[in-house]
Amino acid sequence: MNQNSKQPNPDVIIIGAGIIGLSIAYHILKLDPQCSIIVLEKEKLLGLGSTGTCTGGIRYQFTSPLLRNLSLQSRDFFLNFETVFDVPCWYRERGYLMLASQESIWSELKNTAEQAKIEGIPVNLFSQADLEKNFPYLQQGRYLGGTLGKWDAYADPYAVLVALYAWVRRRGVTVSFEQEVTKIITQGDSIQGVETTKGTICSPKVVNASGPFAAGLAATAGIKLPVQPFRRQVYVCTNPKDVPPAAPLIVDLASGFYLHQEASGKTILLGGTDNDTRPGMKETIDKSLAEDFFLAAMEAIPSALNIKWLRTYTGIREQTGDFHPILGEVPELRGFFAASGLSGHGFMHAPAIGRILADQILKGSSAEVDSVLLFSKRFSRGSLSEALVF
Repeated sequence: MNQNSKQPNPDVIIIGAGIIGLSIAYHILKLDPQCSIIVLEKEKLLGLGSTGTCTGGIRYQFTSPLLRNLSLQSRDFFLNFETVFDVPCWYRERGYLMLASQESIWSELKNTAEQAKIEGIPVNLFSQADLEKNFPYLQQGRYLGGTLGKWDAYADPYAVLVALYAWVRRRGVTVSFEQEVTKIITQGDSIQGVETTKGTICSPKVVNASGPFAAGLAATAGIKLPVQPFRRQVYVCTNPKDVPPAAPLIVDLASGFYLHQEASGKTILLGGTDNDTRPGMKETIDKSLAEDFFLAAMEAIPSALNIKWLRTYTGIREQTGDFHPILGEVPELRGFFAASGLSGHGFMHAPAIGRILADQILKGSSAEVDSVLLFSKRFSRGSLSEALVF
């Protein structure tokens, strides 16, 4: 779409056409089909941002009740996806097998499983003997125990993204590619609109769903969002010979290593050992990380010694210090909404976040979550935490 400097003034501007931005647009229109929305995207094509590089995992195994709640709120969207959109997203409940090689992690897993079951989330506990019997491809004697979440699943991020895009476009949403927002326009304590590379757009409500760029954009309005971008590497490899097709996603919580089988079962996505890298936006591949990564892989699954390393790619994860998102209207600036800091959980929680933001934008509040906990000022109180991070 080629726009000049004179542009329409929509009811809502959404910055970012990733899974979060399009989910917000979708849920706004479900509540108010007449709402005029423009989505601004700096990339030239759909799926070139964080959504296009995520692995598609959906899990319920969090130590945080709030994160479990976001997963529960998103569940029906994925279960009913093919009926609603009439296209497949290859949703499969294969489970996450979370593994503990340390007493502290094993204690966290047992507590999480207990709390999840109270909330109706099915999680099975496996002792060391259970693991060796049911998952013989794991390193024998390494793990004290593990948990398997039966609802933990996989879906294709790009398929979901395309379906949302098509749905909102059919209902009149303008999605403008190669239109980067360069500044948030304010007057006093209220939002006025945005300046872009194709001109100025005015609106009383602006949503910052720009992923890794969220903090930089907020800063143009004098708002400090405690969100930082982190590069994560993903290794595409052949499947270890003794790991069966349709195996659960495997996570060694001590090292962060994970193994994620793609739908075909022929290739796998591996990663997770670089979660302590420094913040940054560069998507270059760091080959120096590979040795430690493959050592961690073989410590978890000995037959990883013989896998073929096909390629490596990187993605940028926007992250907060407590691994919880920052959602809702920014207290210092009326009409400016944040949907930031998803900390690697953006795809799985996009349906819930879309609904929460739609409620807040159109109704002023959401009954789906205690939004006060999600404002950035919570960091001074240290009120939220999440232990199962990889």
